[in-house]
This record gives sequence, C-alpha cells and structure tokens, in this order.
Amino acid sequence: MPTTTKDLNYKAHKVTPMISEILDTFGKAKSRQAKKEVLEKNKDVEVLRHLLRGTFDPKVQWTISEEPDYAKDVETPEGAEANTLYMEIPKCSIFVKGHVASAKLKSERSKQILIQVLESLSAAEASLYMQMLKKKSKVKGLTSKLVLEVFPNMYKEGG
Repeated sequence: MPTTTKDLNYKAHKVTPMISEILDTFGKAKSRQAKKEVLEKNKDVEVLRHLLRGTFDPKVQWTISEEPDYAKDVETPEGAEANTLYMEIPKCSIFVKGHVASAKLKSERSKQILIQVLESLSAAEASLYMQMLKKKSKVKGLTSKLVLEVFPNMYKEGG
C-alpha cells in the first residue's frame, strides 16, 4: 500500500519542545544521571547544542555582556510568542567577537538588536539567551563538565 500525504503529515507531526522546556526539565531532574539523560535525549536538538556551546565554550566570546533594559513580555502565554530560540540562536553570530557579522555593527545598534531579540522571546527563553551572552548558566546542575560528558567533541575546556 503506498504512503499517502496524510500518512506523511501524521508521521511528521512531532511537537518540538522549546529550549526553555528542555532546560526546565533538566533543572528539575533529581540526580546528575537524570540530568545527563535529559541532555542525551535531546542530543539532536541543534539549537540546544549551540546554546550550550555559546554558554560554555571559552573560545566563543560575546560583544555583549550586560543585560540591557527592555520590556519583558508578561502578557503572552509561555510558548505563544512569535519568536523562539530556534529562530534567534542561528542569528546570534552578530554578537560574537571577531565574527564578520559583528564587525559591521556599532555597539549602540548591537544593543538595539539585542533589545528587540529579548523583547520578542518568552521570559524564560530571553533569560537563557542572556545567560549564554554572559557565559553564566543559572540552570541548576548545568555545568561545562556535564555538557562535555554528553557532547565530548563540542569544545575544549579552558580554550
């Protein structure tokens, strides 16, 4: 029996969790092993890997370190925002020191873009984005050592 479009749509319909949901599950995991399993389960989520690398890889340096004042969205239900880390992380190279995309940006324009990004994300995802830029994870148990256990070739600790 040939596969129909309906069959393909049904098979392709898989809900992708927000990065903040993945890391919330990680933070609530009771043991180090359980936390490791959350990362293992989401090993194929490319945006999660980029976020982790941006947070922990010492070679990735950001042009932004201070969180700007911005209007936090308190009205939109979590997950209903028009923007997510899935859309913003691939474009974050504009904030990487030495990257060709960041070289063209004056610091004031860079700050304006960051404010627009943060205002478009949920509070949880905006917080994760800033943690990445500050290179300081506030997710309970999320350490460079654990990340390298799950993703051994992602980066080298200490540069």
